[in-house]
Amino acid sequence: MPTDNAPLSPLKWAPRNRRLLSELIVSRQTFKRPYAVFDWDNTCIFGDCQETLLQFMLETFSFALTPACFEHVIKQDVPEGELGPHFLNQDGKQIRFSHLVEDMTRDYTELWSRYGAWSSVRAPVPSHITALVALRARLLFSYRAIDAVAGPEVALYWIIRLLCGMTETDIATLAAMANHWALGRDIGYVEHIVPPERSGRSGILQCKVFHGLRLTPEIADLQAALRQADIDVFICSASLETVVRVFATAPGFGYGLPADNILGVRMSWPSGKLGAQPAADWPLTYGAGKVDAIRHRLVRERGHGPVLVCGDSGGDTAMQTAFPDTSLSVIINRLADGTEGALSQRAANEMTSSTPRFILQGRDDNTGEWCPSEETLGFGSQTPRLLGG
Repeated sequence: MPTDNAPLSPLKWAPRNRRLLSELIVSRQTFKRPYAVFDWDNTCIFGDCQETLLQFMLETFSFALTPACFEHVIKQDVPEGELGPHFLNQDGKQIRFSHLVEDMTRDYTELWSRYGAWSSVRAPVPSHITALVALRARLLFSYRAIDAVAGPEVALYWIIRLLCGMTETDIATLAAMANHWALGRDIGYVEHIVPPERSGRSGILQCKVFHGLRLTPEIADLQAALRQADIDVFICSASLETVVRVFATAPGFGYGLPADNILGVRMSWPSGKLGAQPAADWPLTYGAGKVDAIRHRLVRERGHGPVLVCGDSGGDTAMQTAFPDTSLSVIINRLADGTEGALSQRAANEMTSSTPRFILQGRDDNTGEWCPSEETLGFGSQTPRLLGG
């Protein structure tokens, strides 16, 4: 609880940020039915819930796709040809994505024939099985390569399609399991390597992946204070809506938001199971698509934009800058470059202003907790920094 008259508890807020947000919360709102919009991954939490779910699925072989469907979805929308000079095997050779597809399908088919589809009552699959080790390394390598070569718009749908064939209840159950699994793990990089005996056509690959998921009590407290002041809270995320909803609405995780206030990636649901096609008439909630979703759902309904927007990356820059009604944008400081880096620079320039448009909130990437300042400790570092680059 707050120790003074401010509506926010001190926790690990940068003191100036706490003061500015408290002033916004208690101020008389110009608009009827005011609202705030938050990104979810690496804003409301430390880490990414969709990527955490992918890691858990690969740790436990938790899929519902037949081998033929698996091969189809991993090829969908991905350009053919070589992945380029930044994605080589251990022999230093460029990799054709078609060879990766062939090898991943072989690994997957072997595992499917032994263990079948995931269910909440299926016996655990040993994580050290060679075929699963190979699939894990190849699929995580592929995800990184697709994100770099084809762009996040393709990569976001690509990992979501790996959930195809599951019901919404299945996905919610699996996502909750993944959250608890990751919250209990150490933060850090894990190296995944294809075993030599399963080198296949793509060769021996290695992929270093960051693992880490933590709750952020400062955000939960901010959202509760906003709602107490009759400022509605919405999430706009580039993760699957169902996956975010599990985290954002379940009381046990501490956020307790209304289920209807979660805006995320939406897919088709043929016969009640997740399909491979995006939902019609709904944008991909990434970048400019977040602005479209907010306008479609909230501006159209309420006649104005959000008073507060919180984000952390280039996928959030558009919604942090698009609405003239937004008084303040919080940037979770990940030492970003690109468009979010430019906003971070602007926030740094405004640090002496009493009415800034953007503010930076630091965090410690070694612990997943916030720093009580605008500066961030990058993973592996004990030197706080205000800006990336």
